[in-house]
Amino acid sequence: MASKTHLISIGPSHYCEKARWGLDRAGILYQETKHVPGFHLLYTRGLGQGTSCPKLVVSEGKKQPVLNESSDILQFADQNIKSEEDCLYPSALKQSVQEWDAKFNQIVGPHVRRWGYYYLLYDKHSYQILSQGAASWQRWLAWILMPMLRSGINKSIGSKRPGAKEASLKKLRQIFQEVDNVLADGRPFICGEQFTAADLTFAALSGPVICPEGYGTYRVPIDECPKEMAEVILSLRETIAGKHVLKMYETQRYKKVPIKELVR
Repeated sequence: MASKTHLISIGPSHYCEKARWGLDRAGILYQETKHVPGFHLLYTRGLGQGTSCPKLVVSEGKKQPVLNESSDILQFADQNIKSEEDCLYPSALKQSVQEWDAKFNQIVGPHVRRWGYYYLLYDKHSYQILSQGAASWQRWLAWILMPMLRSGINKSIGSKRPGAKEASLKKLRQIFQEVDNVLADGRPFICGEQFTAADLTFAALSGPVICPEGYGTYRVPIDECPKEMAEVILSLRETIAGKHVLKMYETQRYKKVPIKELVR
């Protein structure tokens, strides 16, 4: 895999952490550029299918196809994994894995983001969260434009709308309960005996509400989070689903698996 393959990301994005995890697991070489939210539009506009991140620009000679969704990037990475037992979308479980992946994308992703930004968008840590990993000119501009950035993000995701925080937390508790129920029979992974994209997606997108060691973006230490936020994090960590997230980061986040001949 040529290192010209380029991951365009937003520093704090948990969807970008999902894509990064899949690429790392499959041993795909890539260059990543992180951007301040909003500034990423300068780099994603014109690449197709909206301006959201992550986007993976794949180097294939003169062609540079673009993968526009985190799940598309996982499936691309999966092509590089050698054995069925290490695949993120194993044939026997593929439908179930895709259903869980889609559910987590649609529920966990947006509600974690809205809930987290309610507490941290106007917090003392917000500049470090938003500017992490970005080029120096972006960090400089972000410092100057923080009031505008905060307002734009809040308007985009509705983090401060009345009842939004409570509604998002309710959705998160429901999906955590659903994962609790599945894992209650003692299975090691969501779809059975094998780590799949379902586990990866759930762990990556739940990262900001579980705060596992090894998470791929800057995370505010729990003891520095607002009190109400910290209490929720600690309570979710005690659920079966929360413990599963912690275990996936401990045992799977930086695990490399046997790969095929390099994808080109």
